[in-house]
Amino acid sequence: MSGEEKHSELSSDIQPYNPELFSERLRIAIGNESTNRFAKKCGIGESLVRKYLNGSLPGIDKALAMARASGVSLDWLVSGEGSMRADEKADEASLDDEFAMVPGYNIQVAAGDGALPGPENATRKLAFRHKWLRYRGLKVKNLALVFAKGDSMEPTIDDNNTVMIDTSQKELRDGSIYVIRTNDHLIIKRIQTRLGSQVLLISDNKAYPPIEVSMDEVNDLEVIGRAVWIGKDL
Repeated sequence: MSGEEKHSELSSDIQPYNPELFSERLRIAIGNESTNRFAKKCGIGESLVRKYLNGSLPGIDKALAMARASGVSLDWLVSGEGSMRADEKADEASLDDEFAMVPGYNIQVAAGDGALPGPENATRKLAFRHKWLRYRGLKVKNLALVFAKGDSMEPTIDDNNTVMIDTSQKELRDGSIYVIRTNDHLIIKRIQTRLGSQVLLISDNKAYPPIEVSMDEVNDLEVIGRAVWIGKDL
């Protein structure tokens, strides 16, 4: 039995697939490369490659050789199913392993709504390295990105800066910056605790005087979370 006859027998495994569609995918895989050069890369005779381009179906060994030479997925080349590039799924998995996507909201934390919506209402997402999040002790499920509004926290936080909030950190720590809901609005301030339940809400911009509040007396005051990252333009 000749080599060509063996290849014909092997091709019976992929007979259900349309040979015209296979040849189209092969042309896409070859791209601008010459048929002669591609054939040499595959270790296949040029005349045989031309037969495949004209509608003949290859055996699985030749299909595999052509898939490897062109960098496409064997499954895609033979059947048209799945991703075209063999490394696309690996690249996606690699990105997922490297980065976490933190949800962002179209909310301004000087005059925004009184509460953050759920993750399903996110209007954008930003990528942060898992390694960085672990180093900071942060978990994606607790994080939200919002916009700062106004100049009261300058020079630390400028107008329209993106601020990451850790909603699991609600216990007030002196010197830290928190997003707080009061009077159905979200504000962002630096915190200083005093004796008893007194708290100073401090603006980094000295043009704005501190606000003293009593956590016991203000019924509608709620700590949303601590600011843990600021995105700034230089």
